[in-house]
Formats: sequence, C-alpha cells, structure tokens
Amino acid sequence: MTMYFSKSDEETTRTILQRIFERSEETRIRDVVLPSTTGRVAEIALDLVPDSVKLTIVTHSVGFREPNGDEFDPAIRKLYAGSRHSLLTATHLFRGIDGAFAKAHGGVYPPQVFAAALRLFGQGTKVAVEIAIMAADAGLIRIGDWVITSGGTGHGIDTAYIVKPCHSTDLSLFEFGELIGIPSNL
Repeated sequence: MTMYFSKSDEETTRTILQRIFERSEETRIRDVVLPSTTGRVAEIALDLVPDSVKLTIVTHSVGFREPNGDEFDPAIRKLYAGSRHSLLTATHLFRGIDGAFAKAHGGVYPPQVFAAALRLFGQGTKVAVEIAIMAADAGLIRIGDWVITSGGTGHGIDTAYIVKPCHSTDLSLFEFGELIGIPSNL
C-alpha cells in the first residue's frame, strides 16, 4: 500500500521510516539508503532501524552550502562510526562539474535535465534516485539487488521507493520496483 503525505516534517519522517522498515522486513531487503543533511534523519533512523537492516546515509558534500562547510552533525557521525551502517559524504550526482559550468556560464546540461525530469514526481523522487546511484558508485550497495531508497523536500523524508540501483555510467540498468510513499496535494 502506497502512503501519501501532505507535509514534510519529523512526524512524516518517522511514519515513512517505520513503513520503510516494515517493507524491508516483508521483502527481506537488507539495504536502506537515506538522505540526511544535518543528521536528524540519520539519528531518527538509528533509533528505529531493525537489526536486519543496513543503513546507508548520504549527506550533503562538504562545501555544499559554503566553502569548507559540513552541515552534518559530528555527534551523529560519531554514532555511525564503527557500526554496521555507512555514511557517504560526496559530491551529489546531479551537482558535479556540470553543475559548476551551469552556475558559472548558464545553460542546461544533461544531469540537470534528468534531475528536472525526476522532480516532476517531486523533489524526494529526485533525491531517492540520486542517492541510490551515489551509494552504488561508492560500492556501499550492490547494483542488481533490490534496495529501499528515500528522499525528501527539505524537512525530513517524505518519499520512498524499492529500486534496483545502477552505477552512474549505465542508467539503463536502473529499475523502479515499488512506490512506498510520496507527497500528494490531493
């Protein structure tokens, strides 16, 4: 059953995390990929995650908002250190060197077109696809295996899918399996 959310906040984050972990147990999917800018989603997930699940938390890159700035809480980073879970802090797939050229010189490059197309289904969909591919490129999840990935609209998570991720070098292998939850204006 797909869940629909009217807002993106901590309550929605907790609700969709609970559903993500339920679907993970029902489908025996071990890998869950979550975005976390400041560490709050990562902290909530750590409190709720079942023993059978491995989390991969994808943060903003250092310098995302300001030079040398790391938005992720170092205390939360410490909680993950040495655990079965992973943290990935890297340049975002759709914000790399092409994004720098677009910002400096104007114009649109293929990664921005792809990101804009995904945003037609909501910002969370764009984030969920992006972080699943980033985690696969980092070797933290395997391509060809079903994983649960999620995204949000700026204040927690409000979107989740079951997907088969791919490496960024072969988008034709990416596969959507199931929509778990998404925002709705109805």
